[in-house]
Amino acid sequence: MSDAPSASPEPYRQRRRHREQQVAAAYALQRDAAVRGMLAYGLVGSTLIAGAHAVFPRFRSQTLAFKGFLASSWAIFGLVVGADTVLLTHEGAQRRDEDAIRALARKELGRRGILATEGEIQRWREERIAALRRQEEGAQP
Repeated sequence: MSDAPSASPEPYRQRRRHREQQVAAAYALQRDAAVRGMLAYGLVGSTLIAGAHAVFPRFRSQTLAFKGFLASSWAIFGLVVGADTVLLTHEGAQRRDEDAIRALARKELGRRGILATEGEIQRWREERIAALRRQEEGAQP
């Protein structure tokens, strides 16, 4: 047995909660973009199919099942592309924000002569948040 104090599980719970919130927000963004993409591409596909049906006699002779397959393919393509595009954009923005915060933390910790490990960056972040909260409380009447 070790006499060293065990690490508190609270920071892990906070990180897990924060991660779950991020996942839920990303899911909502992705879901909404998927629906918009499906509707937009489904409309484009249906319009093209209706136009081809009106203009080309060879296409007119195709079965309704084939035309339905084409329309659903357009809609599914829009669903996938819409969701993927928004998710990649969201992840890129989060990565840029996190990189900027970590760069600032490394810079400030370096000035103090502290090696910027994951734990030190987390402590710096918590100190920064606490200082901002104190500043906001002091500014309120």
